[in-house]
Amino acid sequence: MENSITVGEELRKYFYESGLNFLSSVPQRRIQEMILAMAQKGHSGKMTDCGELGMGHRTTYGHFLSKGKWDHEKVEAVQRQKSFQTILSVAEKANQTVFLSIDDTVVPKKKPSRRAARPMEGTGWHYSHLEGKKVYGYQIHAAIASTGSSTLCYSLRRCCPEHGTKVDMTVEVIDSIQESEIPIYVLMDSWYTNADVWNKCKEKKCHLIGAMKTNRILYPNGVRTSASDYASILTQDQFHLVTVKGREYYVHRYQGHLNKIDQAIVLLTYPKEAFGVCTALKVFLCSDLSLSDEEVLEHYSHRWKIEVMFKQQKQYLGLKSFMIRSAKAIDRFLIILTLAWFWFTRETELLLPFSVGIRRYRGILSIF
Repeated sequence: MENSITVGEELRKYFYESGLNFLSSVPQRRIQEMILAMAQKGHSGKMTDCGELGMGHRTTYGHFLSKGKWDHEKVEAVQRQKSFQTILSVAEKANQTVFLSIDDTVVPKKKPSRRAARPMEGTGWHYSHLEGKKVYGYQIHAAIASTGSSTLCYSLRRCCPEHGTKVDMTVEVIDSIQESEIPIYVLMDSWYTNADVWNKCKEKKCHLIGAMKTNRILYPNGVRTSASDYASILTQDQFHLVTVKGREYYVHRYQGHLNKIDQAIVLLTYPKEAFGVCTALKVFLCSDLSLSDEEVLEHYSHRWKIEVMFKQQKQYLGLKSFMIRSAKAIDRFLIILTLAWFWFTRETELLLPFSVGIRRYRGILSIF
C-alpha cells in the first residue's frame, strides 16, 4: 500500500505544480481518483472502473462529471498553458522546433432505439476516414504540442454547434497558444488548410504547413490552373528527388500566390515509384518561404504523432469506449484525459513517451 500512497502524493503534487490547486478538495480528489483508476487498470470510459477499485460508487463519478460544481473551462485553460509551456521549455533546452498538430477523429457509438429513455447527448452522423463512410457517434477535435520525441495532448473537444465549426475550433486553438521566439509550425491535413487558419497563424507569428487538395487553384506564370492540372503538364525533369524518413519523392516547388493568400510555397509531390500517377499526387502548402523542400516535408511528417495519440487515447484511456450520456459530462471527461496524458508522460527533466509512462505506473501499482 505504501507505493500506492506515494503515487497518490505524486499526483497531488502534480496538481499543485500545474496550477490546479484553485479547485476545491472534492473536485481535485475526484479527478485524481479517475486518473489513478486509469493508471491501475486502464479505463474503458465507464464509471464502474473507479467503483471497482474501491474509490467510490460509479454514480459518484457520473454525478461529478455531469452536475459537479467545478470550473472545467478554467481547468482546460490551465492545462493548455502548462502543456505548451512544458513543450517550449523542452524545445529551448534541446534547440528544437515546436509543432502544433491539429486533426479530428470519430468515435462510433451504437445508434439508440427510438424508445430509449436516456440516449447519449450530442451524437450524430460523421464521416470516418478510417471506415470510408459516415458513422454514428462523436467527432473529437484535437491538438497536440510536440518537439523532438516529446508529445503532450494540448486539447480534446467534442465537435458540436456550441463550439462552432471545425475551422472555428482550429482558429480558437491557434489563438490560445503562447507566442514564442522558438519557431512554431502548425500542422494539419487538407480539410483545415484555408485562409482563415492561414491568417490566424500569421497573426500569432507561427507558420502553417498543411496538406492541400489537388483542385486548389494556383497561378504559375499568371495562368489560373488547379494543382492537379498543373502537375499533369510538368515533365519529370521539372521535379527533383527528395528523401524524407528514408523514402524518396519527386517534388516540384511552386512559389507564388493562391486565392486569398498572397505568397506561399506549394509542393507537388509523387512517390518515386508512382511518378505521374494522378491518384498518387500529394500537395502541401507552407507559409515559411525560407524552408527547403526537404524541411517542409520533414516538418509535415511530425503530424503523424497525432494519429498515434488518438490510438493511445482509445486503447489506454477510454476515448473509444466511454459510456457517458450527458454532453457536459463528456466535455469534462475529455479534459480529464488531457490531464491524465500529461501526468503519465511527465518526468523530472524530460517527457516520457506516453506508452512508457503509463506502463511505469501500472508496474508500480500492479502489486496491490
